[in-house]
Amino acid sequence: MLLILANGDVIADNFIKPNGGLIFNQGEYEAEFSINASLGGDAVCNLEGIALAVDPNQTQRSRWVFEDAGSQCKAVISEHRDGSVKVTTKDCEGYCGVSAVGAMDGKYLKQ
Repeated sequence: MLLILANGDVIADNFIKPNGGLIFNQGEYEAEFSINASLGGDAVCNLEGIALAVDPNQTQRSRWVFEDAGSQCKAVISEHRDGSVKVTTKDCEGYCGVSAVGAMDGKYLKQ
């Protein structure tokens, strides 16, 4: 998923869904990510960090898990064989405005 330029710079992939965006920079054992999403109102979810690689299931190319040590927030980022990425979060309300809870979840398509 990474694009490495001749000068060694790394460009992360961008994925989008209605009212949301995911920037994903995949390494061999971990991936940096940033999610910005809303449910259409003023309340926005922002989550970023480093997710660790875990074994994918049969429909996935790769799967990554982020767990926030300071809260119970957990995010699973799954790259599917069709090139889409699915994000599933649990207990991540602290990263969202009240009316945006659940906004990060869903299927993101490569931009």
